[in-house]
Amino acid sequence: MTTSALDYRKREVLEAIIECYNQTAAPVGSRTIERLYGMGISAATIRNTMADLEELGYVTQPHPSAGRVPTEIGYRVYVDTLMEAEELSNKEKLLIQERCASLEGSYEGIIEQTSKILSEISHYIGFVLTPELHDSILRRLELIPIDGDKDNSAHRGRVLAVLLMASGVVKNHIVSVSKDLADKDIRGINRILNEKLVGLSLRRIQQISHDTADLRAIFDTDLSDSIVAFTRDTFSLNQEIHVHLDGASNFFSQPEFLEVDKMEPLFRLLEQKDRIAGLLSPQQPTSGIQVVIGSENKYEGMEMCSVVYSCYTSHGDVLGTIGVIGPTRMPYSRVVSIVDFTAQAMSQVFEHTL
Repeated sequence: MTTSALDYRKREVLEAIIECYNQTAAPVGSRTIERLYGMGISAATIRNTMADLEELGYVTQPHPSAGRVPTEIGYRVYVDTLMEAEELSNKEKLLIQERCASLEGSYEGIIEQTSKILSEISHYIGFVLTPELHDSILRRLELIPIDGDKDNSAHRGRVLAVLLMASGVVKNHIVSVSKDLADKDIRGINRILNEKLVGLSLRRIQQISHDTADLRAIFDTDLSDSIVAFTRDTFSLNQEIHVHLDGASNFFSQPEFLEVDKMEPLFRLLEQKDRIAGLLSPQQPTSGIQVVIGSENKYEGMEMCSVVYSCYTSHGDVLGTIGVIGPTRMPYSRVVSIVDFTAQAMSQVFEHTL
């Protein structure tokens, strides 16, 4: 977004309009800016500047006798070039750090607590998106026979496969085993798979397990059909979508959403996990804060909303996404700071946990 047409005065007036409108949800007039912001210029000069901003597309006038309200373009310019992130209070920082750290060691607990923290402090919808399972890194595999006989002879058909991912997610499922594989064979397979596959993504492991040549290289020997089938089934996990949302009821207090017909599309969208995951997942992992404004969101129901999000990490690996969904009229400088600090606190907890 080019801002070459914005001189100092236009920038100052645009910033004042946005900050005032964010607080009041009402069109902002020139006399209001003159009274509240003390720019040292007359109301008439402010009105002329507002007219220039409207012509440039940064603000609009709902009707001739009203003040101005920011457009999406105006908000984008503000977020990208004018805004300075608001410093959180020490009390708020301590609250975020303590509540994240209080659940250290509990992956699900940290995820759930973080969405609540974001909602409570921002007064909007807090969300946490856990990483796509297929992109998660394998940390350890445990194959536990659950039907073996006491003589450690032929296995009777079932093994519990427990996959611990680097993100902290633990997945387990039952795998059928051919009767020609004894418990000692299972232990040998377990050892080799841990030696050769730990550190790889589940997606890559699944690719290897479906390629006999790749599997032969892993085991460094010819393989029986039983081992091929067992290895493939061990890593055959379906993708699951995990989106944690908290604070949807906060939208009922927002002036933009007092009419039911404006709330319905948003709440219908929030009920669809796959679409929410698509909305909240960055196209590619990025560092730092990202802000998506109004119609930049691709789903119906989000036209009047903005999303502020950031990735959380552990040891340099992106684990997932956290953020806030609020009305387009939100105090971006504050919400950006809330999301950024919470992402850092969450990452620090996972650094110690994982």
